[in-house]
Amino acid sequence: MAKNVLEVNNLKTQFFTRAGVVYAVDGVSFHVGEGETLGIVGESGCGKSVTATSIMRLIPSPPGKIVDGEILLSDEEGTTDLLTLSDSEMRHVRGHKVAMIFQDPMTSLNPVLTIGDQISEPLILHLGLSKREAQERAIDLLKRVGIPAAEDRINAYPHQFSGGMRQRVMIAIALSCNPRVLIADEPTTALDVTIQAQILELMMHLNQEFGTAIIMITHDLGVVAEICERVVVMYAGQIVETGAAKDLFNNPQHPYTIGLLNSVPQIGERVKESLTPIPGLPPDLLAPPVGCRFRPRCRFRQEKCETSPPLADVAPGQRARCWFPQGRGATPPEDAAVSTPAAARS
Repeated sequence: MAKNVLEVNNLKTQFFTRAGVVYAVDGVSFHVGEGETLGIVGESGCGKSVTATSIMRLIPSPPGKIVDGEILLSDEEGTTDLLTLSDSEMRHVRGHKVAMIFQDPMTSLNPVLTIGDQISEPLILHLGLSKREAQERAIDLLKRVGIPAAEDRINAYPHQFSGGMRQRVMIAIALSCNPRVLIADEPTTALDVTIQAQILELMMHLNQEFGTAIIMITHDLGVVAEICERVVVMYAGQIVETGAAKDLFNNPQHPYTIGLLNSVPQIGERVKESLTPIPGLPPDLLAPPVGCRFRPRCRFRQEKCETSPPLADVAPGQRARCWFPQGRGATPPEDAAVSTPAAARS
């Protein structure tokens, strides 16, 4: 088993607003090993991106604040809790040992600096390379991520690149210092299907070449099935299920995971059923539901669900935050409350 490079323990991130406290990330714990790819999935607003920015210590303060937890990063020098580092110490970690590919390649690059300058900056800052050495390394990185005529494009500006090319540049910047952990936050959202496939293939190639641990944050279950070894499912700021990708797709246990999978189109001659959306909307994290946070939308909910369930073992290698873990084909009990007829599916 690969050694854990990053461990997140009981992470709690809150936003203190005029309307009240937003419990954006509430007690999240997971780990990722060397050379492993971990997927974090869930609906918009479930806390995926806030978890990522918390790891990077990029939460805007005010109003945001990490109020509890540990973020343990391991390398040759030992294990460090990133939450104990000063801002200046964290700047030497960010981009060097832990790097991030942000959601939108169209706005993540500085429009007034050349591509070469933006790739060279972390090389000069973190690795102490000279400007010429950094430029040569930047050209090599552009070639690695598939940018044609890299020697010429190194002096181009972001607006001279397509969306797919800008995303490749973002990956080059993130990988420039050979980070221990790479966080990819929706790296294919703004790209067309063909470019998405190329970017995913590129990331997997670099993952195998450098042994970098990758945390893939996405709502696209197809991406997760293709490249992730383990999966964390988040809902309303909490982890509701976790396990090996093949186990989670073949035998989901939490009703929310089942709902996500049932709302995705399936290909095959025998697939004749219509898609089944999850009824309702995610809860307001200013005032999360009492007990199980998925309870108001769950077709399996019962009286016991008014008490918050723990994240517990439900199958070999799988854990779920549910009092009544189900198989994918499970039928709601007769006395269970059903939010809407569209939610029922045998």
